[in-house]
Amino acid sequence: MKVKLPDIELVSDKVHEAWMEGKKAKGITSRKAENGEELMVPYNELSEAQKDQDRNTVKTVYKAIADILG
Repeated sequence: MKVKLPDIELVSDKVHEAWMEGKKAKGITSRKAENGEELMVPYNELSEAQKDQDRNTVKTVYKAIADILG
């Protein structure tokens, strides 16, 4: 059974948005990467390196789904 999953880029944007909402709910308004890049910005404003972190999260979940579905 082959399941068509949503585009990784679209889901990565949503993952980042949910991460930011979670931080904001805790009163966190700024979060910086080790290189000093501000992470509490819209997904499209992140560097490719930071976007890759969200993409890798989505890829991991997609792999888990594929493993479960066989």
